[in-house]
Amino acid sequence: MKVLVIIGDTITVNTSANLCHLAYINGLVDSGCDVTLLSSSGRDNMVDISMKIPSTVTSITFDSVTLYEKLSNALKNSSKEVSMKTNNDIPLNNNSCESNSKNISRNVSLTEKIKSMIFSLYGVHGIYKKFVNKAKQFKSTEVYDYVLSISTPASSHLLAYKLIHNKHIRYKKWIQIWEDPWTSDVYGFSGSKKIENEERRLLSLAEHICYVSPLTLENQKKLYPESAHKMYWAPLPFYYKNDEQGSIVNKYNYYGYFGDYAPVSRDLAPFYVAAKNIGVSVNICGNPSNLFAQTDKITIYPRLQLNELKPIEDKTNVLVFLCNRKGGQIPGKIYQYSATYKTILFILDGTDEEKKVLKSYFEPFNRYIFCENTVEDIERAIKLIENNDFGNVKNEPIDEFNPAKTIMKVLEG
Repeated sequence: MKVLVIIGDTITVNTSANLCHLAYINGLVDSGCDVTLLSSSGRDNMVDISMKIPSTVTSITFDSVTLYEKLSNALKNSSKEVSMKTNNDIPLNNNSCESNSKNISRNVSLTEKIKSMIFSLYGVHGIYKKFVNKAKQFKSTEVYDYVLSISTPASSHLLAYKLIHNKHIRYKKWIQIWEDPWTSDVYGFSGSKKIENEERRLLSLAEHICYVSPLTLENQKKLYPESAHKMYWAPLPFYYKNDEQGSIVNKYNYYGYFGDYAPVSRDLAPFYVAAKNIGVSVNICGNPSNLFAQTDKITIYPRLQLNELKPIEDKTNVLVFLCNRKGGQIPGKIYQYSATYKTILFILDGTDEEKKVLKSYFEPFNRYIFCENTVEDIERAIKLIENNDFGNVKNEPIDEFNPAKTIMKVLEG
């Protein structure tokens, strides 16, 4: 099968979204597909060498660095130069020092105003609009069995439509994959009528729409009923399989929460209190890193690079997974955690109906220690783990989430 994958960002930049994108691509390659990747380039200063596109993939890129980004980089460099001059130069007097400070302030203020003006020109698709305008020039004589446009960003779907509408590509089936919804995103796009209207338009143009959560699917059907008949869902693939027998490596349990936990999206406070009460060893890595105080057994880190995070993850044998408070999205880490031999503490959150749906899907795998997001129930679950009382739970990888199987669910939708 020939597959065209469209991603509106630089895929070698290390983000959770791009890890999912690469997992989809790896799944296609493992399934024997002939894959062409159409994505953006130009963000070389952010590229992570560990984010590798399979060598068999035909990769086509279009420059997407905008004036906004160039100005942002110039501002950063200017700030560095100002900082160096401030550190190295000795002011002649207080007046010259004050004058220098005012000049810096004026320059920064002017630059911010220019940035704001430029950014407003890009519209609802933001800086990704430039990539769409460049990449819509792409033409191919191939007949693709599948065209997969993957968001984030949503501009991937816009580009796919333009290529199809302008007859630049020939294909048999086009699938929009939405890893996150747009308007109802947990991080706060709700209330933007412009974004809601554009999301509605993109969905109306779609032939098939795949979400990655049963909750998101139901929410989107209600929000956009006119496109509901085209919608379905499939789980995310894991990024890589961890064959280490992590749950028996340590004499004592080390708990790890790895991910952001802004209170608007995830409530980590009950776990923190429960872990503190029982006295288990915990590493919390993510933002905001100033929400909880460190203790002799609980260490708080900010968001870390992969090479910094790996040593901490390696000594962790109990992975803490926390559901979102609302929105229906399932944090992708659960699929990656499910590819390990480590114990998984699965903390349910959301409405009663959302928790019921999530548990009914994940519980049959016999892989997780479930609890409600309350101090009392988390304490109960931690005590089960500390007593090795796993019941019928098996700390083994779930093959159901491997990339090849997952991508087939997407294609067959």
